[in-house]
Order: sequence, then C-alpha cells, then structure tokens
Amino acid sequence: MRMFGTAPSPQQIATRFIGDLLAVERLVRSAPAQVNQLLALAEEIVAIGYQVLKIAERLDAGAESFGQLGERLDQRADELIVVGEHMRTMGDHIDDRGAEIITSAQRVNQTAQELMLMLPTLERALELATPLEGAIDRFGRFVDRFPGAGPARRRQQPEDGED
Repeated sequence: MRMFGTAPSPQQIATRFIGDLLAVERLVRSAPAQVNQLLALAEEIVAIGYQVLKIAERLDAGAESFGQLGERLDQRADELIVVGEHMRTMGDHIDDRGAEIITSAQRVNQTAQELMLMLPTLERALELATPLEGAIDRFGRFVDRFPGAGPARRRQQPEDGED
C-alpha cells in the first residue's frame, strides 16, 4: 500500500508544470499593470494625505484662533462681572440718594403747602403796608431830626460797597 496514493505520470507533471509556468507568465505580464495601478493608487493616497494634512493645519489654526477667542471672551466676561458689581454698587448708591431726594421733596412739598396757606396773609400784609411806606419814610426823617439820632443811625447803616 502506498501512502501517497498513485504517483502522477510524467506527462501529468509536465502538464501541471507548463500550466504553472503559464500562470506565472500571466502574473508576470499583468504585474506591471497591477504595479502601475498600485502606484496610481499610492499617488492618489498621497494626494489625499496632503489634502488631509492641509485641512488638519487649517483646523489647527482655527482651533488656535478659537482658543484665543475663548480666552478673550473669558477676559471680557471677567471685566463684565466687575462692571456689573460696580453697577450694582452704584445702583445701591442711587437708590439711597433717591430715597433722600424723595424725603427732601416731601419736605419741600410740605413747606410749599404751608407757604401757599400763608400767601393770602402775606398779600394782605403787603396791601396794608404799601400805603404806609410814605408814612414810614416821613417818620424816619422825623426821628433823624431828634438830637443825636441822625448820626447814630448813619453809623448803623452800611456804607456804600459794604454788605
């Protein structure tokens, strides 16, 4: 009994050998075209790689700009917080001053109302005093004629230019 089965004949071996040689020949003949295709694909991959690299560089630059913008926004936010706190403090001061102004306005209103109530009395007093003006002047000149009264009044009255 044979272990490997039946041995091929020399003709079978030659046929198989020739078939293998023809396959190698076809492979060798098609190899340059396949290598050219592989080279074309490799060149295309390299071109795509360059495009990807350019896009990555632009993305990197954009990310860097975005980071800088974020830092500036962060600084502005800090400044806005400080300004907001200052505005709140100023608002509190304005609110306090507003309360003081309201209180003062209420006092002015009350005083104005009191003056309005007194106005008719003042008008009546002026109406009474107007006819007496001449009499008061005459009485003053009369008193000035008393001995020693004129020089004393002149000393009490302010001189021109003094007030």
